Amino acid sequence: MLSRVEAENLREHVRCLALQIGLRPAARAYGLSESRVMKWSERYRWRIALLRPSATNADVSANVSAPVDALLNVLANEASRTRLAMARVARRAFEHGDELSDEDLHEMSRAIALEKHGRIASIAHRWQSEAVNVGVQVNVPMPSEAERDEMRSIDAKLDAIAERLKS
Repeated sequence: MLSRVEAENLREHVRCLALQIGLRPAARAYGLSESRVMKWSERYRWRIALLRPSATNADVSANVSAPVDALLNVLANEASRTRLAMARVARRAFEHGDELSDEDLHEMSRAIALEKHGRIASIAHRWQSEAVNVGVQVNVPMPSEAERDEMRSIDAKLDAIAERLKS
């Protein structure tokens, strides 16, 4: 049996986790019955549905000690599932692209889509190397006022020649 303070702490931990992953997954994370956590949310007016309308069925391990630990478990599981889904999508896209003709591959929209799938594959398989920041400085000499006047006079002469050719 939990003391009053321990029970309040447990409820607060469950509430914090429920805000992140939903009521039912939070109940499973702490090994509590879903109905108990649902009753707590009603009794103490947690309003999880207002703050988190699209709760997912997250998988977490039971008997975690803090909401942060449970949330880290959920995020790690979601990351691996997301990476796997990204790899599958990229593989299917390139298998489909392998069956296309060269003309079809060179269509702009299809080429852009394949490039984006390549980026997805790079993220999923961790192909990207460490970003290298290369600093480049370009010095462009600006023309002086006299040089600009000279260019304007040449432009005016060329405009006059073009007018004569038109007529």
